[in-house]
Amino acid sequence: GNNFNVPSGAVRFPWNYNNADKVVPITPTNENGGWAMSPNQLCTPNSWCPYACESGYYSAQWDPTALIYNGAGSMNGGLYADANGVLTKPYPSKAFCEAGLLNVNIQNTLGQSVSACQTIYPGNEAMLIPTVAQGGGTAPLNVVPHTYWLGTSAQYYVNLAGSTDAQCVWGTAAAPVGNWGPFIFGAGQGSDGNTYISVQYNPLYLSAGFKATDTYNVKIVCDSGSCNFPTGGECKCEQGTCSVDNGCTVALTGGAQASFVIY
Repeated sequence: GNNFNVPSGAVRFPWNYNNADKVVPITPTNENGGWAMSPNQLCTPNSWCPYACESGYYSAQWDPTALIYNGAGSMNGGLYADANGVLTKPYPSKAFCEAGLLNVNIQNTLGQSVSACQTIYPGNEAMLIPTVAQGGGTAPLNVVPHTYWLGTSAQYYVNLAGSTDAQCVWGTAAAPVGNWGPFIFGAGQGSDGNTYISVQYNPLYLSAGFKATDTYNVKIVCDSGSCNFPTGGECKCEQGTCSVDNGCTVALTGGAQASFVIY
């Protein structure tokens, strides 16, 4: 059990912190009560309720009938709450959270923490799932396998230095947090079995008038194995310029390991 918020008419989030399923509660004192939904959004009967997983893990439950990226069902991640609020697991043989490919880390060389916020998809695409790399530390980034929902990859909005999981929220043009954070990272596996990871400056951050030169730099480094870099042999966004216009992508083949280095 837990003592999380359960508004009238809402379905209780069934996990507490540090559970064996590796499920992570999101803003449990708000109306979402721990579900991977916007803070003012309730998990209600007759609906799908997404949940978040620990860094390096992904939610392996979603609506089996959801087959269109932006169509009916694209919000239907997680568990189904029936008319009585009873939660059911659409894929009973799968875990709630399964390990991603575990081949990519964030390496933070700054003195302050940085949060990377994964969007919930299938779900409302809010950037609420936190991975926090402490200053001078590393954190695993969830890289979803190609068997993930419709073959989609994971997308992250990456916040300014000094950020924590508290900045994994919808932002506004007034403050560069969440979807207005300075960087976007991508991480997923192609049907060819290769892992593809990417970095770019966030167009929203730039269009709001924030300067790319005011934030840290990011480069993708191959830690082991075979990584295919763009022409020029590097992939970085530094001092307002990326090594490839509008961002770059690196392919990891076989058992290669790589890092997003923040410096």
